[in-house]
Amino acid sequence: MDEFVYNLLLKSRGGLILFGVLRYRLSSLEADQGGDRNVFTLPALRQAHHQQQQQQENIFALVYRAEGTVTIPLLTGNRAIPVDDVAFFIQMGPPIVTRLFADDSRVLMCFNQVNNEQIGGGLLWGPINTSFGLLGKRQILPACWASGKSCRLDGSSA
Repeated sequence: MDEFVYNLLLKSRGGLILFGVLRYRLSSLEADQGGDRNVFTLPALRQAHHQQQQQQENIFALVYRAEGTVTIPLLTGNRAIPVDDVAFFIQMGPPIVTRLFADDSRVLMCFNQVNNEQIGGGLLWGPINTSFGLLGKRQILPACWASGKSCRLDGSSA
């Protein structure tokens, strides 16, 4: 799938406003993936599945692996923090929720698609879990960018 790039606006409870960039891709989640990273081994999802079995109707969801990077210059410097986890879809359309986290730097992001160009959600950062509200606007990259060629300012290939 294509890479999604969002310019981020983050705001803390104390009024601190930060800017950043989120880049990520979606890929299929293999059914035979095991271990701690398997989304279906999470206790909350097992409990939700148990409660769903007691209901009459079922809602089918698709789960995709989401992998990318987040850069927030005032927090990360110029370093891009790798993040990954899952995106949940119901039938066709944008994901209902995407969750990304990084084990080493304690970053947790969770966001929803507002429309085709905007996301909204939250971000927890660092050992003290500083929380930020998150808004993002999608950047549409020129076709030459996806092909790996150098691009001119007008979007044409060099």
